[in-house]
Amino acid sequence: MKSFGKTMKFLVALCNLASASAFAAVDAEMEGMEVDQRDDGTFLVGSPTFFYDRILGAGGLHSESEMWSPEKLRHRMLLDRMSILPSWDPMESSVWIKSGNELGDMIYRDFITAENRPTNRTPILEGGFRTPSFKGFWVTGRAFQDDHFTTSNFSYRKSFVDDDFAIFGENVPMFSTMYAGFGYDGDSFDASFLAGEEYIWIFSESSHWIPVHYKPRMEARIDAGNVEATLAYEDAEYQDDRKKERGARKELNGSVYYRCGEACRKGMLQLSAGFAFRAVDDSGMVYTHLEEDRAFLPFMNLRFEPARNFAVEAMFAVNERDWLVQDSLEYRPPVPRYTGITVGFKNISGTRLNPLADGEEYFDGDTISLKADGQMNLVQGYAAFSDTMGNVAMGGRGSLWAEHGAETFDVDSYVEDAQMVYRHGDVARINSWIRGVTGELWISTWYREMFSFKALGGFERVDGNSSRFEVTPAEFFTSFTADWFLRKSFRISQSLRYRSDAQWNLRSADPFVVKGDWYWDATFEQQFPRQGLYLTGTLLHIIGSETIETPNAAENRLRFICSVKKMF
Repeated sequence: MKSFGKTMKFLVALCNLASASAFAAVDAEMEGMEVDQRDDGTFLVGSPTFFYDRILGAGGLHSESEMWSPEKLRHRMLLDRMSILPSWDPMESSVWIKSGNELGDMIYRDFITAENRPTNRTPILEGGFRTPSFKGFWVTGRAFQDDHFTTSNFSYRKSFVDDDFAIFGENVPMFSTMYAGFGYDGDSFDASFLAGEEYIWIFSESSHWIPVHYKPRMEARIDAGNVEATLAYEDAEYQDDRKKERGARKELNGSVYYRCGEACRKGMLQLSAGFAFRAVDDSGMVYTHLEEDRAFLPFMNLRFEPARNFAVEAMFAVNERDWLVQDSLEYRPPVPRYTGITVGFKNISGTRLNPLADGEEYFDGDTISLKADGQMNLVQGYAAFSDTMGNVAMGGRGSLWAEHGAETFDVDSYVEDAQMVYRHGDVARINSWIRGVTGELWISTWYREMFSFKALGGFERVDGNSSRFEVTPAEFFTSFTADWFLRKSFRISQSLRYRSDAQWNLRSADPFVVKGDWYWDATFEQQFPRQGLYLTGTLLHIIGSETIETPNAAENRLRFICSVKKMF
């Protein structure tokens, strides 16, 4: 291992090359879990329903999923975060099945009938279908759950609920979902309606895992021309069986978004606008509260492009309680063909990262304010370049940023309950300047469609009152990814990555350090294009330590996932 470590250090020094947004083509555990295979920043996974995702060079200290944006209108909002999982995006026309397990354990342990059978660690169970369109109409159904990140706190979370709390199995998974529905696809009109049942665990600001049972959840979507509309109804039950507490929330939420059309995008001034809303009706013990039981958020996107190489963009979202503004300037000077240079500036200001989120959490007799006074201001300047010479491309990006009023948590006290640690206090602000500098480089090469390779790496230095950072980000990363496509039918994708230490500062009395480590993931896929058949196997977290990356969560373990998909 020592010689291996020396080799890795040499490779880091030799190939410290990066890209701001690229990541491996290794298949994700499920859609929305791509963060578990990314290291071009700080990605700390607590479960499929909660993670700290912050791309290097993004600026500021907030997790990307904490910030609302029009691009996330169809994401799920879990307390105050915008999450893809559990995904209700209709899949493409196909039939599929997916399963897997953490290696070192037998697969499908539910079939073992012995009295003292070992603990089941099955992380993935999924099956579904979507029929081909018949005169535009289709039908779909899907059942899926992810038991990963459950074993360490299984027994504790089990005491909160009075049943298996899952569609199938006994592992009390972090989410378990089943839905069915129908839709229509036309030339300029698409629509879908899905209804189902769901179990989910939501991670709160107190570090409390809250079990929520949706019975039912229904969602309708319409895309008509340049207009996108979504409407969801959720009948949610909250429970804590230890305290014999029950609560219910009936919620209606959705959005309408007019996107700038093709003719609009050809103009100098491009305009998109819409609104998002929530309305709730709570009874009993519901562990969070939405002020006035409603939230309405109109927003507008503007893009002014007076020249082909210069653009100004702005997004405004405002209601009677909060506002959020994101704007940017970007200039691309004329350069030779196959070369690109970008210089830009961006600003984010607002009273809240997510103006639609609940305002209070109730925990252990305490009321935790989820909204800080004042506002945050983030300013960032950046420059990027890229160049291509034959079958080799390279590029880089650097930025300077400063943030005032970053969101944090003022802790009043910590409470230990079994192996869990909770906190009392309120969301607050760091009313001093935090500064950061980042640098990233990358290089890639390829041969036709048979092979591609990319090496990337980056660093970030953050200065400020680090003891009040919710998370102290990783300072550097490096990554090597490769994809092979052999005989036009067999795909191999691999990713070898290193991320330095990161640290949670405010979830426990002592800082919670997530040690840096190497990670290796791989996907192998046999394709039968004529038959529309795809057989895929993925190994995740092959050489990384089994590390707990988020307080009150479980270890990120080595696991194998396989799927069979038949396309129509």
